[in-house]
Amino acid sequence: MKLAWERTISELIKDFDKIDQIECPSCEKCAIDYIYIGDGDTRIGYLQVWCKQCLRGTYVSRAVAPLNAKFVTFETDLKGIVPKKIEFVNV
Repeated sequence: MKLAWERTISELIKDFDKIDQIECPSCEKCAIDYIYIGDGDTRIGYLQVWCKQCLRGTYVSRAVAPLNAKFVTFETDLKGIVPKKIEFVNV
């Protein structure tokens, strides 16, 4: 499963505009979502990726958010952005 989520992340960062075509490695639905969370100046932080259907996902603990990616700062309230009950698969 770890390798499958790594491939999902690779697909995502190649083209954020094709997110609706990426299948969840856990449930195979095209319902992937993501958010970069980091420092507002450097855009360095972490990336969370999850499936909106099965609520499984993963994260990258050190990542730089591209300018065209969804991004919020560490100070942002994540309520309504990230589901509360994501089951994270370690990558």
